[in-house]
This record gives sequence, structure tokens and C-alpha cells, in this order.
Amino acid sequence: MRIAFLYVDAGKGHLTPAIALSDAFQRLGHATIVENLLLVCKAPVFNWMSKHNWRFLLHFPKLEHVVDSNSDVPVNARSIRFAATHFHGVKDFKEWYDREKPECIVITHFAGANIITPIVKKLHLDIPVFVYAADVFFNLKVGVNPQLDKLYICTQIGRDIVIHNGQPANTIKICPFPLKSSIQLFTPLTQKEARLKLGLKDQFTVLLNLGGEGIGNTDFLEEVVKRKLPWQVVTVGKLSKSTAQNYKRFRKKHPDFNLRTPGFVDNINEYICACDVQAGKAGANALMESLYLKRPFLVSELLYTALPTKEFMALYAVGWTENDVKKQVSILQSYYQDTNAQKIMSQRFSTLPMTFDSDAFAKMIISDIEEYHLKKSHHKG
Repeated sequence: MRIAFLYVDAGKGHLTPAIALSDAFQRLGHATIVENLLLVCKAPVFNWMSKHNWRFLLHFPKLEHVVDSNSDVPVNARSIRFAATHFHGVKDFKEWYDREKPECIVITHFAGANIITPIVKKLHLDIPVFVYAADVFFNLKVGVNPQLDKLYICTQIGRDIVIHNGQPANTIKICPFPLKSSIQLFTPLTQKEARLKLGLKDQFTVLLNLGGEGIGNTDFLEEVVKRKLPWQVVTVGKLSKSTAQNYKRFRKKHPDFNLRTPGFVDNINEYICACDVQAGKAGANALMESLYLKRPFLVSELLYTALPTKEFMALYAVGWTENDVKKQVSILQSYYQDTNAQKIMSQRFSTLPMTFDSDAFAKMIISDIEEYHLKKSHHKG
């Protein structure tokens, strides 16, 4: 079987699951293609806008809420469907399809439902189109399309929201979270083993994850220093230029503070094992990987698509959501000082109502492809 995984270059959150699923299919003996959806449709201007607008909004979370919430309306879903089928995208997609000949298309960005699905329907192609809701707890209204063959989402909270937003329930399926290969095939280390391997001190450790874009500030670090907390902080992610300057100033001001900045790492799993708590904006991959490896997550910036994370944390208490820096440090300080709370926290991960397995997800997709063709053959009969 030959499967195409299409993503949109709006942060690493959509590319990462595409690669994770591609790897899983290859482990099962199938051929895969991973490509940028907007470049497949030869829309480089929209690709540039998608990438750079997202990076810009990450610098201004409050503005992100305003922009994304106001643009997330059903009329925009209809506009996307119209644009997809009335310009050169249909011809360009058909050229790609004839060249690559995929047997199924899986898209890891909500826009795919209203770009690729209507094109496939217009061309009368006998191929299923599935979308994976990479935000885990949410899928935007502009990603709703009743003609979509299947929408996968990892949580019941997310499924309920997607149905409320207008996606037919019979097109939605709860799926395992697609772990990337480095974590799927990883045997977890103990905290001491991980710290020794990474050259970290054996003390309370906060892992600050700045995500694929590396955008952040040093406000959290300043508050930790102010309270004279004996913590070790490790910041991962390739720092953006402005963030790198902030960190440079912090190091100069506080040369004795135990701060590590390894940058972008391909062994994030080991850093998660080494930490006591991971913190950062609610990027789905960082959050889910942390929960899989049984480390609580402090969500420090609730972006629009991550708002339901607050409900999830309230239900299952495997972390916290808090935008205020002083309150963030207070939460972690309380956790640091309460060994009983740490013990109770470690027990909660086994009760989470979700699974983490990219291979199992791949097998689910294969089953749904077979079901798609079976229904088609019955319909023709």
C-alpha cells in the first residue's frame, strides 16, 4: 500500500505526526510519501503566509487569540472549499496525484479537510481522504467538512468539541496518539539514569520546552531566581533571535544560576525522563510525549487551539494551565515542596483515557482504508 501524508508548514506540530505515521507505515511494510500540502497544490504564497503568520502570532499570544478565534468561522470553511476547486489547485493536485499514485491521503492539518477533500470529490478520484486533528483536544470550525471520509482525534474531549463544531459523528474516530519513532521505540530511563547520561545535576529539574519555533522569554527564570529556588532549568528548542538575546542577558545577569540550553535536541525523550516537570506552551506533541513518559506538564501559554487543554487538566490532574508567571512558579514551588503530591501525580498517568502508539494508529488507518473500499464496492453493487 502507498500512503501520502500531507502537512502544512505552520510550526512543527503538523509535520511531526506526519513523519511519525509515515515511519509506522514503513515499519509495517508499506510505502509512504510526506509532502507539504500547499506545495502539492503549488500555492507558495499561501505557504509563506502560513509559516510566517504563525511565527509572528507566537510572539503575541493575546493577539493570536483574537486573530484565530475571529477567523475560525464556518463561512471561512466554505471560502476555502470554493478557492480549492475554482483555481489552479485542482490541476496541480491532479498532476501530483498522477505522478505519486497514493492509495490513501492522510492530512495532519485541519485545512486539508476543505482543500484536498473537495478537490478529490471534484476529480471523482476513488481514494479516501483522512484528517488527523493534531491539536488533540480541538479541531477548528474551518476544518469541518461533512464530505471528509474520516477525522481522527486522540481524545473524547476533542471528539465532543468537533461534533459540536459541526463535523458529523459518523466521520470521527478516536485514535491513539502517534508517537514519533524516537519515543515509540524508546525504553524509558529512570530519572537518575537520564540525568547522568545528559550530564545534569541530580536536583529538581524543570524542562522548558520552547517548541519548534523556539520563541519565549526569561520571565519564568527571573521569578525562580527571585525566590532563590534551588532548581535546575533546562531549556530545549532552537532559540529564535529575540529569545537568544533574552537568554544572553539573563546569563550575564545571573551567571551562577543552573541553566542549561542544549538548543534543538533529537533526544527530547531523555530530557523528559530527566526532568520533574515539563513546561511550555501547549504544543500537542510536547504535552502528549510528556504524559506518555509520565511527567506532569505546566501549560504556560494557552493558545486558541489549546483552550480545551484546561478542561483536560481539570479532569485528570496530570499538570496545570496558568498564564501568569508568578502563579506558574508558585504552582511548581508547591509541587517541589510536597513529596506526597509528587507521588500521587505519578499514579495518575496510568488512568489517562487515551493510548499512545503510532503503529496501532497505522493499523487503524489500514482497517479504515479497507472499510472505505468495501463500502464503495457494496454501493456499486
